Amino acid sequence: MTIESTTHAKAQIVTYQQNKQGKDCCGDSYLSIETDTHFICALADGLGSGRLAKRSANIAMEVIRKSQHEEVSTLLKKINHALVKERGVVITILKINFLTNTLTYGNVGNISTYLLTEQGEVNRLLPVLGYLSGRPYQENVLKLPFYSGSTFLLHSDGASFSWVDSHWLQQSLSLNEAMEKLVSKMKYKDDDATIIIGRMYDEPKK
Repeated sequence: MTIESTTHAKAQIVTYQQNKQGKDCCGDSYLSIETDTHFICALADGLGSGRLAKRSANIAMEVIRKSQHEEVSTLLKKINHALVKERGVVITILKINFLTNTLTYGNVGNISTYLLTEQGEVNRLLPVLGYLSGRPYQENVLKLPFYSGSTFLLHSDGASFSWVDSHWLQQSLSLNEAMEKLVSKMKYKDDDATIIIGRMYDEPKK
């Protein structure tokens, strides 16, 4: 089991990836970026598997890096344009604005997203059907209040969990421990799988 952790000033991100059986790379790609004004976490699942899927997912992440100050809806449009003649992706983008204490959720396709508060409330944000590949698409973009101490979970469709498994994210003090439990209970499909757990903080982590 390979679990990686990234610590930002106001966030901790823990990730797990697994290649589809027989493939030499995972066709999913993700990123997390923090500035003084915002935090972004995104997960893209390239259509199919292998290197061409990975290429599409990487293109999506590069668009976000270069245009991270844009609105989430604009990011989705730019990604769609960049993927003309590529495999395409399904994607979820979470962008937290520290100045307005808002979280913007942008989704196209089957990336599962859960938001969990410190009080134990679980909110599953429903994806919309479709994918980005240079064609017309339907998006789901929501703006929600953001609360410090919130935890989020993203995963591609190569992994699935029961609803109660998400509560481990509240019960565990360590995101690494929570990830280990999720991976041990994961219902793995024969596909690329990526899981991201993130937790946000009011003050910079020490």
